[in-house]
Amino acid sequence: MLLLNPRRVTFGSNTWGNVASVAIGRSAHRMLTEWSDAGPHVVLADVSEQRVRVEVVQELLGEDMDTPRPGESGELSFTTAPTSTDNPSREITMTAVVESVGYEVSLKRGSVRRVVLVATSSDGSVDPVSVDDA
Repeated sequence: MLLLNPRRVTFGSNTWGNVASVAIGRSAHRMLTEWSDAGPHVVLADVSEQRVRVEVVQELLGEDMDTPRPGESGELSFTTAPTSTDNPSREITMTAVVESVGYEVSLKRGSVRRVVLVATSSDGSVDPVSVDDA
């Protein structure tokens, strides 16, 4: 899920402004694949465990001294809406843990901070990402 319109993201008690994008990716952490004796192709594939990673890209206007640290956890939330449509705004929330924080500096784009987080489920079976009408 790539979201280009949330200009503000809240993580815990901090609000991050000038957000360029939020990308929510899902990947298989543990995947089961099985073959039969009938041929070389997979006959069963199942993902028993998955990881939800979130990358927040923020354009910085100056120094960044109040940065999140790996291991910090909190509620990550933001509102997004498609541009030029009548579709309603959506509120996206999740509990997340900071995995990494990195920076990119260029003359063309300026300073950018990338915060990668891992979304956590309350009990392991509930989807960690909640999408509701705003």
